[in-house]
Parts: sequence; structure tokens; C-alpha cells
Amino acid sequence: MALKFSHFQSLIKRHNSPSLSSLQARLLCSQISPSDEDVDRVFRIINDSSSSRNLIESLKSSGITLSNELVDKVLKRVRFSHSNPLQALHFFNVTGRAKGFYHTPFSLDTMLYILGRTRKFDKIWEVLIEIRRKDRSLISSRTLMVVLARIAKVCSVRQTVEGFKRFRRLVPEFDATCFNGLLRTLCQEKSMNDARNVYHSLKGQFRPNLQTFNILLSGWKSSEEAEGFFEEMKELGVKPDIVSYNSLIDVYCKSKEMDKAYQVFGKMQEEGISPDVITFTSLIGGLGLSGQPDKARDVLEEMREYGCHPDAA
Repeated sequence: MALKFSHFQSLIKRHNSPSLSSLQARLLCSQISPSDEDVDRVFRIINDSSSSRNLIESLKSSGITLSNELVDKVLKRVRFSHSNPLQALHFFNVTGRAKGFYHTPFSLDTMLYILGRTRKFDKIWEVLIEIRRKDRSLISSRTLMVVLARIAKVCSVRQTVEGFKRFRRLVPEFDATCFNGLLRTLCQEKSMNDARNVYHSLKGQFRPNLQTFNILLSGWKSSEEAEGFFEEMKELGVKPDIVSYNSLIDVYCKSKEMDKAYQVFGKMQEEGISPDVITFTSLIGGLGLSGQPDKARDVLEEMREYGCHPDAA
């Protein structure tokens, strides 16, 4: 989608700028991919503009058609160049406030990432509230993860969870997918212990699924913690998959509990799940840690029999 002439009437009144009409004439629907030159020019306009009015004037005089694809590419350029986030927000707002024009999910998530990277969390919520008013479907579980990752990187676990709860009023479906996004963020940006504690405090509000437990099973150094989640998973009727079994085997191998690792390996095959490269790599690594190089070589041969080929590592 691109900006049509008639869609900027409200912006004309807001900025009281007759020259905006000329900009509208250039915001026409276009199926042609924007050139790199156009992306560069709009990027420079954003960096050089001191206000929304100045931005509109510069876009008007450029003669460039602003399509969704161009907006996506420009915001991507802003993200990777670490340009001024507030100037990028001017651009995002000028294009997004036009009646009938809707940003793509990519543009929204990129803009939120840019703001979060510079800790402008108040602006993030302003953008989300405006997007909710205009097109709530643009706010996805990925949007939630983009925002929570930036919060978790510089704020406390409590503040991250508070941010998560604010999304209840923003995301069309606040479900296990969103809960999983919070848990994954905590695993990546905080600690497994934090993810475990938050899981137990909030699990009654959601229905944990396979992805929930696969997130919680990965990364543990303590086999007791992994065993606890694996048992809870089965109690809730969630059937483990190859990822679940590999995570449990890996934690056993890293803690040199090879007998338990082989028990899980056998159980996995009884369930009709064939081991993969990750399974065998964990077993070989565990045997190496346990000082059993001969058995590691045997596993390597078995791996080939299963049609799995080791990588260079």
C-alpha cells in the first residue's frame, strides 16, 4: 500500500501547510520496487529534518512515491545505521497518520526496535496505542518479543513482566504464544531461573504447550530442573518431540549422567522419534567429557547408520 492524495487531508489541517497537497500527489499507489537511490534520499531527508513540517516539505519536494516497501527499507536503514530515533518516528508518524494508509508489521516492529534500543519506552507505548486504534491486527507476538527484549536488556525482570502485562490490552490474542515470547525473552536476556519463576507465577493464566516446555527445557545446567519440567510436561498431557528429548539428553550429557542420557535415548526411540544430528552430537560430547572416547567413536558409527552426518565441529 502507498499513500494516496486524498488521505492527507487531516495532515494538511494539522500542519496548516498548503504545500502538503503537492506531497500527496506523489504519494500514489505503486507496484514498482523503490530504487536504492530513493531509499537513500528519503533516509537523508529523515536525518536532515528538524520537525514534522520540515520532513513533509522535504518529502514533497523530493518527488518520491512513498510505498510500503520503501518505508520498510528506509526504517531498516535507520535501524542498522543507528540514526536518530525521534527523526525516524517523525517519518513513521507522518506516513502512518494518513487516512487509509497502514504500516506493515515489519515497519511497526522495526520502529519499536529503534525506539527500544535508545530506551524511549514511553514513545513505544504511544506508538502501540495509536496502532491499536488504527489497526490492532498489526500488533503480533513478534511485536511483543521485540519490545520485551529491549525492556529486558536494560530493566529488571519485574519491569519486563509489567511490560508483558500491558500487552494484554494491545495484542488481539493474548495467549500461550505471547506467554512463550515472554519466557524466551527471559531465557535469552535474563536467566533460566528467572524464566522458571515467572512461568510458575503466570502459568495459571495460560495453557502451556509444547513450545512452552521446549523453551523451558533448553539451557539448564541442572538436570533436576530439566527433569521437573519434563515431568510436568507429561502430567499436562503435552507430548515431547525431538526438541524436548534432545534438550533432556543434552543436560544429562553435560552433567556426565550418561546412563540417564541413554535411558532417554531409548525412550525416545520407543515413542517412534528418530534421533538426529543434535542427539548424537550431545551423546558424543557427553562421552568425551566422561573420558570414554571409544564409546564416542561407536556412537559416531551409529550416527552414520541412521543417515546422520556430523558437521565440521
